[in-house]
This record gives sequence, structure tokens and C-alpha cells, in this order.
Amino acid sequence: MSFIFMVMSVLALVYAYIAKQVQQALPSQHGVRKAVYFYLFICWLSSSMPIVLRLTDLESGWDYALAWFTYLNMGFFSLVFICLLLADLLKLLLKAVRRGMLPKLPASGLAVPNQERRSLMINSVNIGLLGVSGSLTGVGISTAMGRAVVREVNVPLGNVPQALKDLRIVQFTDMHIGPMVKREYVENIVTQINQLRPDIIVMTGDLVDGSVSHLKDDVAPLAKLTARHGKYFITGNHEYYSGVEDWIAEVERLGFTVLLNEHRLIEHEGARLLLAGVTDYRAFQHKPSHATSPAQAIAGAAESNVKILLAHQPKSIFEASKAGFDLQISGHTHGGQYYPFNFIAKLANPYIQGLHKHENKTWIYVSPGTGYWGPPIRLGTEPEITMFRLS
Repeated sequence: MSFIFMVMSVLALVYAYIAKQVQQALPSQHGVRKAVYFYLFICWLSSSMPIVLRLTDLESGWDYALAWFTYLNMGFFSLVFICLLLADLLKLLLKAVRRGMLPKLPASGLAVPNQERRSLMINSVNIGLLGVSGSLTGVGISTAMGRAVVREVNVPLGNVPQALKDLRIVQFTDMHIGPMVKREYVENIVTQINQLRPDIIVMTGDLVDGSVSHLKDDVAPLAKLTARHGKYFITGNHEYYSGVEDWIAEVERLGFTVLLNEHRLIEHEGARLLLAGVTDYRAFQHKPSHATSPAQAIAGAAESNVKILLAHQPKSIFEASKAGFDLQISGHTHGGQYYPFNFIAKLANPYIQGLHKHENKTWIYVSPGTGYWGPPIRLGTEPEITMFRLS
């Protein structure tokens, strides 16, 4: 509930700021202003409803329409907010520069602006900003709901047996199957992954946003995923919002091996790969017995050529490095999903996207995700399926 309160508080500031701009742009058109204020209030009020319905197990057929109304408006108005904020900052900057350049200019020498002309200019700028926001929203929707890109990532681990160099490890993550990401999108992802002929498939959490009973048909295509050495699943934070025990049972029924602070030793043409998985970094807050532990995940492991950890949140890298893993594969951040939220995501995570070497010990790859969460918008990121090559 604290998360909902935080989101609602931030959105209240966003919508209030936009309402203030509306007041300045329409000083005399009271009827239009009131209509806009009412619409903004409805958008704000509906913001928490999709999450509340899921947490209270009140999902129904109309939550799909509600989610689209809520998240489309949230995405559009967040972009409007950013555009208006940048415009205001630019005005302040220009005003400061002008005052600095003309400190001694007498007041009588300044032209008195025509109020009607000034209002026309302000309204033209506002309409332009709305147009920019609308265009960005359209581009973002097209990217978020389009075909996932397949990104091949070479991880230079060093002394890797040739057998493991030929191994195809395919990751998908952060699908957020729910009121907006439905069966058709899942089917397309399954087709793309199977076309890669993977040896190992890993799903690194946040598969769903909703209960098994509500989403069983939408996740069903995942049963068709095939890989020579199996497919593996770890929990993300959203599984704990959606009934984690039920989902563990369901993904096992779909053919996944669930790794809860444990590992499997995979033998491939004479070489050995240790594949471990941990529960979500914050799982203990929802289920104390699921407290994440990279050390426990690798405990008692036999000798192997490469040690890989699946961990939903990049924050696990600190313990993963101490435990001696060669590579951590993560998701969670969505790469920020769209500007400027990538900067906010960066504040909360040690790594937000791409391949990095942590403290010159352990490699970490953070996927921007295969689906999306909240607003169906991606700007600066793309939905991704990742294929790893160990080199």
C-alpha cells in the first residue's frame, strides 16, 4: 500500500502542475477549465485502481478497459508534464539571461507587450507541446507493443570451453502479462524464442500482473517453449503481488524449473555450467521463507566451468560477486522504459541496462525487458529477447 500511496502522491503533483498551466492558458474560459480539471481529477483517481483490483482479488473483465484508460492517460500526461516543465525552465533561463545582459536598460525603453498577442503566443506554444506529447505517445506505444528485438550479447568470461562457447542461452523477462499484455503478444514471443533454437531458456521474473485464475489462458503459450537443457524461472517482485505460490505451481506445470535460491548443474558436450537462481531481492517482505540468498543458491555446488546466477533485480550483484558467480542475468529496470524515468530508475539500481563488469569480478547483464509495465510506452528502449554467447 505504501507503493500505491507514493505513486498517487507523485501523480497528484503531476496533474496539479498541469492544472496550473491550464489555468494560466485559459484565464477567462471557466467552463472549459472546469471540464479539464474534472478530467484530470478522474485520471488521477483511476491511477491506483488496476493495482487495487489485483491486490484485492477483484479482477474482472472490464479491468482491461480500465487499465488502458488509466495507463494511456498516465503516459500521455507524464510526457505533457515533462514538456511543460522544460518549457518553464527555458523561460526562466531566458529571463535570467536577458536580465543579466541588460541590467541598466531603463524601464521606459522596454516595449510593452500586447496582452492579446502574448496570450496567442502562449496558447500556440501549449498546443505545440500537446502535439509533441501526443506524437511521442504514439511512437512510444508503437515501440512498446511492436516486435521484440533479438539482441546477441557476447560475455567475455575468459577461459571458457569450446562446448560452452557454442551454447545458446536465451533470456526473456518482465513480460507483465496482465490486463494489457495478452495472449497474442505471448504467442509472438514464444515463436521468436523457439526460432533461436535455444539450449537454455531463462525467464528472470515479473512474468505476470494478476492471478493464475485470471491469466491462465494468456500464459498458456509458454508451454510451447522448448530448449535442449530446459527452461528456468525465478520470481520477480510482481509475482509476490499476484500470488507467488500459485504462480510457482503454474509455471512448473508449463514446463519450467523454478530456482528458489538453488542451482542445477548442466552438462553440455563434456563441459559443465552451473545455473543458479534466487528469489526477488525484496521477497522477504512478502514471504520471509523466500529471503534471497546467492550464497545459498551456490552452496554445495560441484565443480563447473562457468557459474551463472539468475537474479531479477540488479541489486543482487553485490552478493553474487561475493559468492563467486561469473555472470548475473537480471531484468526489473525496464531500462527506465521511457524518458525521463531512466534517470529515476538509475537512482534506484546499480545498473539499469546492458553489460557491465562489477568490481572487476562478476559480469552482469540487465535486460530492458520483453514487455512493459504501466503506460504502454517505450522511448529510448525496446522490448528485448536476449541471446547470450560465452566467449
